[in-house]
Amino acid sequence: MDSDLYTPGDGWLHRRDPRVKLLLSLALLVLCLVWRQWWLIAGALIAEHVMLATDGVPRRSVVWAWKVLAPVIVLVVVLWPLTDTSGTHEIWHAGFLRLTEENLLMAAVMGLRIPALAFACFLTLFTTSQPMSVRGLVKLGVPYKAGLTLSTALRYIPVFFSIFGQVMDAQRARGLDIGGEEKDEDGDEENDGEGDKPRRKRKRGNPFSRMVARFRSYMPVIIAVLIRAYTMSRNVGWAMETRGLGMPGVHRTYRVQVRMNAGDWLLLALTVLGTAGAIVAMMLMQK
Repeated sequence: MDSDLYTPGDGWLHRRDPRVKLLLSLALLVLCLVWRQWWLIAGALIAEHVMLATDGVPRRSVVWAWKVLAPVIVLVVVLWPLTDTSGTHEIWHAGFLRLTEENLLMAAVMGLRIPALAFACFLTLFTTSQPMSVRGLVKLGVPYKAGLTLSTALRYIPVFFSIFGQVMDAQRARGLDIGGEEKDEDGDEENDGEGDKPRRKRKRGNPFSRMVARFRSYMPVIIAVLIRAYTMSRNVGWAMETRGLGMPGVHRTYRVQVRMNAGDWLLLALTVLGTAGAIVAMMLMQK
């Protein structure tokens, strides 16, 4: 996953109309946002993985997605009980920290909701090429420039992740301390206990100061990534201008055409019926 989210293939999901896949992703996004039961969200997440597996999407793409989502999932699950102290069934209480069955359950729901929402989008991104994405958006009434901008931005997500990794490796090779470790105020070094190698003393401080120090250590990486991103976006803009994008009085023609077939209509019907059934079931459960 270093150049494009789209993975070429000829699976059943690859052959579907991009408009139908957009509707499928949108329906899953809405349902996963509305559902508050962990087992429903887990079922949607399993269904998304089954669709990707049966379509033939490479495992490396799915693993890459989980690696990107893992830090966010862990952060949300850990911070949710700290910020949400609601609930009546208390499990443990110490100072401002209050753990209840309700906020722990909600933390688990949020931990499942994030990957479910992400893979709802990946159903379309992994199986739809950039030209097909643009044509599908244009067919839905989106202006060509807006559709091209959106599809191009999504295409370069893994590219920027790759640039960030390359810049970080280069800065580390130049001696940058990514961990935000600092020497003590006197600049002294202490022995590691074995008498052979000196070890720098870490500056002890409160968690906020350590977080600020860590953020400062990433500044050279962030600045280098922003410079490379600006250079890349400028080159892409020049390439589009040389191909006549935005020229007045020019009628655009399309080489790639999208047409609905029997499989597309079937998937569309299943998506509409499944979404309607899920909404009716939620209404009945709330009564």
